[in-house]
Amino acid sequence: MRALLFCILALALVRVLPAADVLNIYVVDTEGGKAVIIVTPAGETMLIDAGYPRPDNRDTDRIVAAAQAAGIKQFDYIVATHYDADHSGNVPRLDARIPGRVFVDHGPMMPENRDDTFFKAYLSAIGSRKRLSVKPGDVIPMKGLRITVVTSGGQVLSKPLRGAGQPNPLCAGAKPEPTDVYDNAGSVGLLFEFGKFRMLDLADLLQHVEYKLMCPNNPVGTVDLFMASHHGFKVSNSQLLIHALRPKVVIMNNGARKGGEPAVLDIVKTSPGFEDLWQLHYSLAGKERNAPEEFIANPQEKCEAKAIQVVAQRDGSFTVTNTRNNYSKTYKP
Repeated sequence: MRALLFCILALALVRVLPAADVLNIYVVDTEGGKAVIIVTPAGETMLIDAGYPRPDNRDTDRIVAAAQAAGIKQFDYIVATHYDADHSGNVPRLDARIPGRVFVDHGPMMPENRDDTFFKAYLSAIGSRKRLSVKPGDVIPMKGLRITVVTSGGQVLSKPLRGAGQPNPLCAGAKPEPTDVYDNAGSVGLLFEFGKFRMLDLADLLQHVEYKLMCPNNPVGTVDLFMASHHGFKVSNSQLLIHALRPKVVIMNNGARKGGEPAVLDIVKTSPGFEDLWQLHYSLAGKERNAPEEFIANPQEKCEAKAIQVVAQRDGSFTVTNTRNNYSKTYKP
């Protein structure tokens, strides 16, 4: 009887213990799409994009599995960074399994985007629920975490963030032009600040909008972790962006045959202060420029659906883990 009472008391104590004061980030593999789950110490949740709307529900199942493992039954926010198939196309299917409370996007489609299929499906899925169409400078409210919108709808921050705004010498001689007819240029770009830890995710932002953001002055400052844009394509990820951000770590959400281009891998690895590149897939195009195998979640062309997890501390330190081999590395503040 005494042992039973002790067990009941122990379980009660477990329930009232506060959650660990860390920020959890799960980069789910959607094989060249995108899906990132954020969980705050307060238990608030955000899903950034939802991968492809495949008939076999591959990406839906993977995101749901990752969310369930994290104890998520509802997303406080679902962010559709832009209206392309590999980012927001699967939001309706995912939302039917794990519903969103608030939906975040960049508003109307970009004029270059000639296909409104996924935009219409996204709006239909939201129905009467709350929708936030954000603009640069907006802050998305989550307890203990500051999320600043730095790009949206092709527009960029007009005022530098605190401590930023220094001239960017890499802008000299650069003036990239628009390069595609999709919604990439409208990408919602988010800066996450958890204590001293800073992470930037610009979705599929293109070089001509990177230029608007970072030139002539850098309004963002430096970051600890950069989510490589656009799966590692060279139409994004300009040197004037990445070298000015000076990330310690870059995570590339690429596929075996999508993204991970050699030019981008070179820019990342030569960035000042750079320590490591982590990849969701081995890039067939990248060849010898790929990260070491222990930093690659899916090293074979046949996908294993392995993810990358980040656990960040308020002091600016963070740990990255490859779920395929449980290889981890901690980065000091």
